[in-house]
Formats: sequence, structure tokens, C-alpha cells
Amino acid sequence: MLVRFQKILCPIDFFSASRRAFEYAVKLAENYGATLELLHVVSPIIPSVYGSTISVSDLTAEFQNDANRQLQTFKLRADKKHIAVHTTVVIGDVDTEIRRSITAGKPDLVVVGTRGRRGFERWVLGSVTEKLMRHCPVPLLVIGSNGATRMVPPAIARMIVTTDFSSGTADAINYAFSIAGESQSKVTLLHVINDGVPANSKTREDLFGNIRTELEKLVPDEARPWCEVRTQIDSGTPWRAILKRIQAEKPGLLVMNVHGKGVLERALVGSTADRVLRGSCCPVLLIPPMKSGKIRHSRMKRQAA
Repeated sequence: MLVRFQKILCPIDFFSASRRAFEYAVKLAENYGATLELLHVVSPIIPSVYGSTISVSDLTAEFQNDANRQLQTFKLRADKKHIAVHTTVVIGDVDTEIRRSITAGKPDLVVVGTRGRRGFERWVLGSVTEKLMRHCPVPLLVIGSNGATRMVPPAIARMIVTTDFSSGTADAINYAFSIAGESQSKVTLLHVINDGVPANSKTREDLFGNIRTELEKLVPDEARPWCEVRTQIDSGTPWRAILKRIQAEKPGLLVMNVHGKGVLERALVGSTADRVLRGSCCPVLLIPPMKSGKIRHSRMKRQAA
């Protein structure tokens, strides 16, 4: 099965992070020949906030018109790259409307910007992005407001793919090597030993050897001729070790799967993906439980042509 992004949904709130998300989505759409769906949600207006002299319907219409005008400027930029773009402005709860758009439009990828928060605020739950992480049924690419996001495809020199060998690993590998093929990225396959490294040198050597063997098995045979892949084994609390590795390698993209568990387990606070998402200084591609299959990546297809 060839991994292709045919339709990309990009919710936009006109803040800097969503503008960077748009740039990322445009480049992916250009690489894959995908259609780009731009969505802006106008939150309902509470009349009492503005007083009785304010016409809520007029104010709402003004917000809608302004959003449509701004989306048109985004559309024109994508049009210049010959990308098919559709724009939509709706009124409602942001999280609900994004999820409704995903259900109705069935995109292959959602690209969303998350505002750059600092200190304690970065660790408070409740943002639209965090809700999407728990419920999005398709791959979710989260773009922060930091400068590292400038490394959009095909300028992703290095990519990190985390794996704990759970059931969603194959899905993460599929998408990672597809994007690596388009971006000509070097790939680091990272596994974190959660319970620390054994003190016994023989046990440690055997453990690391077994893990490296399993990591090597994840690399598609078709990718080896064109992709430089290295394996990395770290130890410690998984989310801390992943963030430390990101700081060390400064990748252009982190790919990780959201475990193929039930909705309740996926929504639990404190998961590795949840903490990595908040602390990462690079874009993060989250892969939900999906139907896995053997794939041929687009770069391989071009070489064979």
C-alpha cells in the first residue's frame, strides 16, 4: 500500500502557529499533489458580553466576512503553487467543528498549529490540539510557533521516529519513511528503555543487541538504498528521554504513534505522546491506530520510474 496524502485539512485561527501550519501543509500538498482544505471556526458570540445595543447577528456576520477575506489571501498563495484549495468558515465550537470536518471530509492528514506557551501554561490540558490528539482518527501533524518549524519539507534534514514496538509501530514507520522519501531525510529510530539499563554488562549487552536487531527489522528493505537510517537506544522516563534526544539532534520532524488502545486509555492524562507534544521544539506527527500494510514509498516509486 502506497502512503499518499490526497486531502489535507488545515484549521486556521490566524495566529502565528497556524500560519506556520499552513506553510507546512502547502509544502506537503505540493509534494504529494494533495487537495488542501482550509477551515476557520468562528466561536458563537454571547450577547450579554457586548450589551443589548450590539447586534449579535451583525457582529457574527462581520467576523465571518473578515475570516473569508483572510482565508482568500491564504488560498491565493497556494493557488500560485497550483494546489487545489477549498476554504470554509463555520460558526460553532472549535473542537466540535474540526472533528465534524474530519468526519465529513475524510482527510488523510490534519495539520494544526498550537500556540507557543511557556512555563506552567504549557502543561495545562484543554487546548484544541490536545483534544484532537485524543480523538483524531487520522494522522495529526502538530506545528508549534517556534522558529524550528521553518524546516518544512523538503528541508527536513533529519527525522526521529520513536517506537516502543507496540501495535501502532508499523503505521508510524509507514508514514515516516513516506515523508522521508519526499524530503530525503536521514532517519533515527529511537527506543527508550523505561526501567533503566541493567548494571550487569553481559545483560546490558544482550538487551541492547536484541533491541537493535528489532529496530533494524523495522526499516523497509526498499528504503535502505536511499535512506540513511541509524538506531538509537536511550534509557529513562520515555517522554523525558525523547525530549532530550530532540534537543540533541534538533530534527525537523518527530514521528510517533498513539497506542492502539481504547478511547478511555487514549485519553488518559500523562501519556508519553501527550507530554512530548507539549515539550517538543519541533513539529510532531502523531499516528493513531490504523490499518497497517506493506507499502512502497513515493521516493521508491520515482526511482523505479
